[in-house]
Amino acid sequence: MSKPSRPRDGSASPTLSRQLRPTVRALSQQGESIVGRVYVAVRAEVPEYGAVRDAQVLAEIESMIRINVGIWFRALLDGRPPDAETLRPVADFARRRVHQGIPMTSLLHSFRVGCTVLWQAFLDGVQHQHAARDEVLLRLSPYMLYHTDLLGQTISHAYADEQRRGERWQNRLQHELCSIVFDRSEDSEGFHERAQALGVDPLGRRIALAFALPVPGQGGGAAEDELEALTARLGPTGEPRPIGTLRREHALIWMAVPSGENTIHRERHLAGQLALLPALRDPPQAVGVGLAGMGAQGWRLSAEQALRALDIGHRLATPSKVFLYSDYVLDDTALQSRNVAGYLESLLELIAPEPHLLETLDCYFLQRRQRKVVAAALAIHPNTLAYRLQRIEALLKADLDDLSWQSRLSAALLMRRMGRGQMRSLAA
Repeated sequence: MSKPSRPRDGSASPTLSRQLRPTVRALSQQGESIVGRVYVAVRAEVPEYGAVRDAQVLAEIESMIRINVGIWFRALLDGRPPDAETLRPVADFARRRVHQGIPMTSLLHSFRVGCTVLWQAFLDGVQHQHAARDEVLLRLSPYMLYHTDLLGQTISHAYADEQRRGERWQNRLQHELCSIVFDRSEDSEGFHERAQALGVDPLGRRIALAFALPVPGQGGGAAEDELEALTARLGPTGEPRPIGTLRREHALIWMAVPSGENTIHRERHLAGQLALLPALRDPPQAVGVGLAGMGAQGWRLSAEQALRALDIGHRLATPSKVFLYSDYVLDDTALQSRNVAGYLESLLELIAPEPHLLETLDCYFLQRRQRKVVAAALAIHPNTLAYRLQRIEALLKADLDDLSWQSRLSAALLMRRMGRGQMRSLAA
């Protein structure tokens, strides 16, 4: 811990005259009364402390006030500022506030309130002693400022150091958790242990989001900054924290599905939230959204789906920047089977010798089988369109009004538009 430099004017060395020393000693014997005044003031003026109801925490706060009052009087009577060992309880107290969720601003606020009340109590004790009062105001007030600064720095440095330790510990746990998801997804015990240590429900459902990094291959620091920025934007207060990592030049973030909420509703909520995200970036940021999954294997599958949705959306040149895997789930599931993909390719081969039929069928499904719209898009007469559709049905021995045929042909045309590709493993 760095220490403030000692001023040359002697303000860092409290020196009491022989006349003032008995007065200070008498005031130190009234320490409990001063502790009570500080305690009441801190509880009244600092909202976070006023909201504390835990008896053990309240007792610790009172004990810390007692220690601070004791440090002040001991410094005056010993004629030297507190050393590192004396300040250790102050630093330890600040570290514990981190884990109790007390903001540093509130902690420092309470300290300033305490110092103000302590100084006022000191002035009250000498108000009727003119010589002592002048000595306190003219000679001790500079040391009071130094003393307050010394303890304030002790508190802020310890608090910040504990925050950094906590962040490093959380980052390590999060890295281990994601390593299990990608490399050892069968290790459910390790997944549960690390998830619980992070305060994450290991049995909760999560939806993976995949963002392509703006500059592929960019340095680790820039990629980490991008992941941190995305996670901050997507992590509203009061909801389970997002879990993010970097993988294959993508930022992957798992968002929680609140307990009891329908996953479709959560997906729609995320889609709406993500639709606003591009406005915060230049250029707009595309994102793939997987299906909800639970446990290490579910998280991994959701991440693979999010990457797949991002890939499909880019290949199809979809205008939207939010690509939901649920929009492609049936077609893509079929495409992942080699023999099914081969069958779908064979269907299109039956009409491929007549390219205008293939173009017509593709437009027919892109325009959601609305014949007037299809005819206008192809710039042909409606009767010509009807003839072409009948020709397609004859070649395929199909019924275009049959839902089963619609599903098969939709998957075949999707495969044709984007090119056949297998879902890559995330293990690499």
